Amino acid sequence: QDLVYELGIDNIRFPVNKRVEKIEDSSQVILRDPNKCILCGRCVRACAEITVQDVLDLAERGGKTFIAAGLDEKLAETDCVSCGACVQACPTGALTEKLARFQGRSWEFRKVETTCPYCGVGCQIELNIKNDRIVKVYGVDNGSPNRGHLCVKGRFGLDYVHHKERLTTPMIKKKGKFIEASWEEALELVAHRFKELKDKYGSDSLAGLSSAKCTNEENYLFQRFIRVCFGNNNVDHCARLCHASTVAGLGQAFGSGAMTNSIKEWGKSDVVLVTGSNTTEAHPIIG
Repeated sequence: QDLVYELGIDNIRFPVNKRVEKIEDSSQVILRDPNKCILCGRCVRACAEITVQDVLDLAERGGKTFIAAGLDEKLAETDCVSCGACVQACPTGALTEKLARFQGRSWEFRKVETTCPYCGVGCQIELNIKNDRIVKVYGVDNGSPNRGHLCVKGRFGLDYVHHKERLTTPMIKKKGKFIEASWEEALELVAHRFKELKDKYGSDSLAGLSSAKCTNEENYLFQRFIRVCFGNNNVDHCARLCHASTVAGLGQAFGSGAMTNSIKEWGKSDVVLVTGSNTTEAHPIIG
């Protein structure tokens, strides 16, 4: 499709007998337009070999061949988990993200690689951005550990960043009311108040609480800021209440409270012991 626009091909030289099929939009996030399908089978392979759902398949034969969902059902009525692997594999736009339709061509998007903020798998994602808004999300093909695959949350669940009630500028309370402020003004106020509290009550009066939605690198910088600038070890993490016992148990059993193997190595393991986890729901990419 990109080449068609690049080369300026706007007509077909030979007569074609086209079938006009109904667009299927039962899914909340994926739209199927069989009129654009070239029957390459990439979506079928993605669903079978990457997601291992086997929802899509080639049905009928010859000129009547088409891509069927389930037993020729609507996508919403099948076992589709809305991961979008078929959408990322489709080369023609027969499968598209509903929210990304008519938002622009692929070359018009600014592409930014980052880490998915949901679970601890750490999938590498590519944000397609236009006018400072996330239009669609792809998995990074060679990114570890997901190798281009994403779950429904990672691919379709990032629209919250554009919520109308999200704060996009710092707010400072003046005379009992919050007003917008510049980052310079906000950071200067925070630094002044931190110093004021430290001078008056000592360094132990300050502490920091980090978030599991931050990357490892961001959490490292946060704890370093607390230890260096506050001069204490009063730093904690919201996940500690849940995982402290797990870390202690792993440390005692394996000598390390962190992972001893990479996610990639799971596929080569003879035995995988899962305790207290609903992996397919909490971490779909490795579940």
